[in-house]
Amino acid sequence: MDIADKRIIRALRDDGRLSWVQLSALVNLSPSACQRRVEALQASGIIRRFTVDLDPLAIGATIHALIQIKVERQDTDTAMAFRDRISSYPEVSGFYKLSGNIDYLAHVHVADIPALSDFLDRRVLALPGVVDASSAIVLDDLPARYRPV
Repeated sequence: MDIADKRIIRALRDDGRLSWVQLSALVNLSPSACQRRVEALQASGIIRRFTVDLDPLAIGATIHALIQIKVERQDTDTAMAFRDRISSYPEVSGFYKLSGNIDYLAHVHVADIPALSDFLDRRVLALPGVVDASSAIVLDDLPARYRPV
């Protein structure tokens, strides 16, 4: 990646719907050069996908929580089934395998406290292989200062 690729990534991270003309004006390249570079960044796997960043409150998901999950590690098939199941839930917006005392961290958005309790009881703790789960409700979403590239 050169400096032009990094400028393109920064611009697209802020607005992934930029037209080639808009992007070219921001990064001082021609529209066709921008398109070729973005396609190359996609082909190389640097840009994995373009997504939509939804406002959870606007769609009724007023509770934003992080769930720490411990699983039984003796049976890899059960662990893999657990990972597949959790990551398929629509409430889960991020899912991470961790080192240390906690095995997984699920980032979830639900409607309210009863919905969070139900999600924990019926969808997380009820899964085979889950040993324990605890949640922390996010009080404020603070802006990230670190932005690679």
